[in-house]
Amino acid sequence: MDILNPNLQWLLTEFLPDGPLAIISNLSRKINRSIYFDKGSMNRIEELLNLDAIDGLEEYKELVLIKGPSLLEDLDLVRNQIGDKEAKYLGEALKINTSLQELSLGENQIGDQGAKYLAEALKINFSLQILYLGGNQIGDEGMKYLAKVLKTNSSLQNLNLSENQIGEEGAKYLAEALKVNSSLQKLYLSWNKIGEEGAKYLAEALKINSSLQELDLWGNQIGDKGAKSLAEALEVNSSLQDLNLGYNRIGEEGAKYLGEDKRIKY
Repeated sequence: MDILNPNLQWLLTEFLPDGPLAIISNLSRKINRSIYFDKGSMNRIEELLNLDAIDGLEEYKELVLIKGPSLLEDLDLVRNQIGDKEAKYLGEALKINTSLQELSLGENQIGDQGAKYLAEALKINFSLQILYLGGNQIGDEGMKYLAKVLKTNSSLQNLNLSENQIGEEGAKYLAEALKVNSSLQKLYLSWNKIGEEGAKYLAEALKINSSLQELDLWGNQIGDKGAKSLAEALEVNSSLQDLNLGYNRIGEEGAKYLGEDKRIKY
């Protein structure tokens, strides 16, 4: 990923006569369309947003929340201690932004409420194609909100929810969404708590879904029964190209069901 000015010095300077939005617009043909926020920058941004007395606070907010610069296509906020409150800010921005295609929010502190804010944004936003939420604190409730929007969103192609707290109930919500979703191509769910019943729900969805090409279920305690359900789904599904089932307590019985299907890794 290209990185533009990691410390965002140009973003956090005092206002010039033409304003920072104009500055970015003038530079848009010369700079990479990828921005990285490091921890120091996030702290400075928070300071600015809490200073009610500064001139042009709303313009600062618009800039920080991606409402202004149309050049922004890729935003990396991995490992920045972002919680539900910050997810709310980003959600509000996504409702307005029409340029961002990839948003990485992995390894933060986003829980079910933060997932709800982002899901609400995806009801309106149709530019985002890749959303990385791995390594957060999203459980079944958060999955319910995200699954609901997946029933109507037609732009998201790649969703990473690895290393969260999604269990059987969350898998059920997700499966219902996959039965009607036709845009999602890659779905990463490794190291959650889906279990054999959750795998059964997902398998039923795979019998209907025709868009998903890659599904990662690594480390979800699926077991032999879950492997059987998924193997039966693959007999019907012809769109899935890669199914990762490693570290799922699959024994000889489960291996027998999976057979030698080259699409399966375990």
